[in-house]
Amino acid sequence: IIVEVFRLKSYDMALSPESQLITNERNKTTFNVTELTNILDGGLEKTALRKSIAERKISLDPNMKTIHRGYLNKEQINFQNNRKMMYFFTDLAKRNNWHMDKPHSADMEFLPRTLANASGLLIHAGAFVPSIVSFGTPEQAAKWLPLAKACQIIGAYAQTELGHGTNLRRLETTATFDPRSQEFIMNTPSISSMKWWPGALGEMATHALVMAQLITRGENHGMQAFIVPVRDMTNHKPLPGITVGSIGPTLALDSTDNGYLRMDNVRIPKENMLAKYAYVDSKGKFQKIGNDRLMYASMVNLRVVLAKDEAVTYIQMACTIAARYSCVRKQGSLTPGGPEVQIIDYVTQQNKIIPYIALSYALHFNLAFIRSKYVKFLEDVKRGDLSNMAEMHMMTAGMKAIATERTSAGVEILRRSCGGHGYAVSSGLPYILLRLVASCTYEGENTVLYLQAARYLIKTAAKVSMGQPVDASVMYLTEDAPDKCQAANQMELCDHSILEACFKHRSRQLLLSVATELQSLVADGMKQMEAWNLVSIQLVNAAKAHMEQHIVSTFSSYLRNLKCSSAVREVLDQLCSLNALHQINNFPGDFLKDGYLSSKQLDMARKAEVKLLASLRRNVVGLVDAFDFTDDMLGSCIGSYDGNAYERLYEWAKNFPSNKTDVPCLWSYIDP
Repeated sequence: IIVEVFRLKSYDMALSPESQLITNERNKTTFNVTELTNILDGGLEKTALRKSIAERKISLDPNMKTIHRGYLNKEQINFQNNRKMMYFFTDLAKRNNWHMDKPHSADMEFLPRTLANASGLLIHAGAFVPSIVSFGTPEQAAKWLPLAKACQIIGAYAQTELGHGTNLRRLETTATFDPRSQEFIMNTPSISSMKWWPGALGEMATHALVMAQLITRGENHGMQAFIVPVRDMTNHKPLPGITVGSIGPTLALDSTDNGYLRMDNVRIPKENMLAKYAYVDSKGKFQKIGNDRLMYASMVNLRVVLAKDEAVTYIQMACTIAARYSCVRKQGSLTPGGPEVQIIDYVTQQNKIIPYIALSYALHFNLAFIRSKYVKFLEDVKRGDLSNMAEMHMMTAGMKAIATERTSAGVEILRRSCGGHGYAVSSGLPYILLRLVASCTYEGENTVLYLQAARYLIKTAAKVSMGQPVDASVMYLTEDAPDKCQAANQMELCDHSILEACFKHRSRQLLLSVATELQSLVADGMKQMEAWNLVSIQLVNAAKAHMEQHIVSTFSSYLRNLKCSSAVREVLDQLCSLNALHQINNFPGDFLKDGYLSSKQLDMARKAEVKLLASLRRNVVGLVDAFDFTDDMLGSCIGSYDGNAYERLYEWAKNFPSNKTDVPCLWSYIDP
């Protein structure tokens, strides 16, 4: 099979020693790769749908072709991505009946992965449009959605301010109702109140969905959503009272077009307040429509999308690049004077790569579970059932935090595993790394999200102590379980039920410990918020432990119910065990502290992990091939399907713009 990278040239695999190495690796695979791909996609039909979208309707469309970002400056990247995405939304998506206002439809499920390297107008499609659907009335949706879907208006989601991010209650932007003109007067009254960071706002947006404090009749009714025109539709200049622009370069994601917005007595029609959950009548009387928590129910969708489409997609891409490169790179020997070996044969290299392949599978199945749970939650909300709101908030906040934290740290290890070539933009890894690093901050800084999850867990601990019922995801806190690990040998320690018990015990002990300390501090007279702050490090650790046990337990539960061949089951079972053992070996203190694991069992865990690495070694390429990324998606010289890393690196370098001339311009300064 020959796959082109960067549209430079096709290589004859028979001519390359590296391509032969990668072919040999595929021949070693013990399972059917296509079967595993179908499992990851959710079935044969979904794989066919994804391939028809990714490989035929998008990848083969000449208008979707791009020059690799490594050849371009910021302005060129922005222009290329915006041109590409404008064509996608106004032409390609329309012709194929892909609806950006239906993010949970089967076809839209695969689009973020396919468009992973093109941000551009994705903020408009991924935040602005869904917010109109979530917060607007049917009449408002009928007005704004056709314009937004046709990109006749471009929208930004303007919530974060210069002085406030996660603390939504303290947002300073105001929307004051004027009953005489039937308008809202929008203001950012201080330097800290200006909107700061919204994507698509810097240069592109014509409108912004602004989250602001609603003030009417002199009373503040909290945060509501308003559609504010920010640029003239005839010449794209800022409208009166509007100061808008780009915040400048960021560490990465330049084409996201992050911007700022100041408003000075900007008047908008009364109808521009999105009114699905709240309404202001002509006299200025404020009315809630249903439960105000319904607004938040829609907002958590972004965390589900972020964890699935950012964290999982990019760790899978990084694993694919690092695994393939490690199988074609030779360095050193394992015997004195012996032949050079593939670097994947070194156990230290296996330890850098294979545990993150295991993590990527674990997170994939976890996010699939949470996504299905969230879709059901939205159905319940439509019926007025908000009983699972607190649990869903905890799960989405905690999973967004743990997924982005683990994957961003993992991609850096994967990048370093590729040596110097991993540092080059041509590897594709620096872009993936910087993209994931950013995800640890936006849509909720991870530490804050862990603490939000911890708040739910502390309340649950109180319920457990009083014998009250708890939600399904935390039912394990009520279970009677042995206070010692029951594994007697390495094989038993790889058993999924044993590993689940380990992680549930750790989570239970960390949570009950911090809950007891918090309760004691308050009982001794400390104010609740002061006590909370004092034990916040333990609270974060307890939240992380809960999410880690969720990852381990959900992966294990998924495999118990999976119908597949014995060969696929064997390799997935190994990945499930490896993911858990790797965490135990990296953080042994929590498992040793109260004697749940003995030092002998910890030594067994170390040896069991090394044994699993050896077992999975032959399936490394097959496991990442199952992710089924095209070379264009990866954008990597060293991670291409055919293994021709060196030829592609050279070809990429030859085509670099500065190498188009034999004599560089610098020569005019150094010529004697």
